[in-house]
Amino acid sequence: MLSVNERIASKLARAFTKLAQPCQFIPSAGQAAYSRSVNLPPTEKDRSNEYIQEPIALAEFLQQEGAVMADDVFELNGKQHRLTQLHTRDEITVTFIYLVD
Repeated sequence: MLSVNERIASKLARAFTKLAQPCQFIPSAGQAAYSRSVNLPPTEKDRSNEYIQEPIALAEFLQQEGAVMADDVFELNGKQHRLTQLHTRDEITVTFIYLVD
């Protein structure tokens, strides 16, 4: 029988999958490309930093679908985006900053 935390994590993962979009994920380590879920949360300009003029672009992935590293690429709607820097990580998801073409 699953613990309460495992059941909560499982439900959150299913909710993420329903809200996310499928993308083609291309690992930088040379493994074959595969399909996985990505969520692009809305971002807004950081008013606390006068040097960053544009909002950062974030891509969120489920950790249970595989590892995510800097320099990995995901393709969504015919455009490829390169992951640059880890933004946040929790028990269920990992969020990276990515470059917008």
